Amino acid sequence: MREIRIKISQKDYLDFLKVSNGYNLTIEEKILEIINYYVIIERKRMKLEKMKIRFKPLA
Repeated sequence: MREIRIKISQKDYLDFLKVSNGYNLTIEEKILEIINYYVIIERKRMKLEKMKIRFKPLA
């Protein structure tokens, strides 16, 4: 497992804490949810790009 550290302002931290609490998640859980979502989106994007290259029409 990797550890990630970030620096954010107090205001951003408190705003993000409110968002996390709104979903009944800890800050760590919400960040992990965001990262997992991003990774899924990027994997699908890369897969689509590979498919476009593989099925590129002949000109």
